[in-house]
Amino acid sequence: MPQLEVYCTVRNCHYWADGEHCTAEKILVTTDAIGRLYPESVDAAEAQDIVRQHGPTEAEKCYDTCCKTFTPRDGAKPAGTPAKMAGKAQRLATRH
Repeated sequence: MPQLEVYCTVRNCHYWADGEHCTAEKILVTTDAIGRLYPESVDAAEAQDIVRQHGPTEAEKCYDTCCKTFTPRDGAKPAGTPAKMAGKAQRLATRH
């Protein structure tokens, strides 16, 4: 797979590097609507679970999407585990 350059202007992200480069090995981008269903701790490792639950999503404009890989530079991730995330997301998804 070719090397991909990802540019990011979010300076306080753990993965931000000089030159506005993202140094994350994997990045999860989803729609804002799906992103709001999951805690901040959900990231690229859970991408297949998200697609299984919700299917592929569509966005109308770039600002309808979000980078779920963002982690504050201090390294702190908000509370939430994949198991907790799955239960919460299922409950939320059934409401919509």
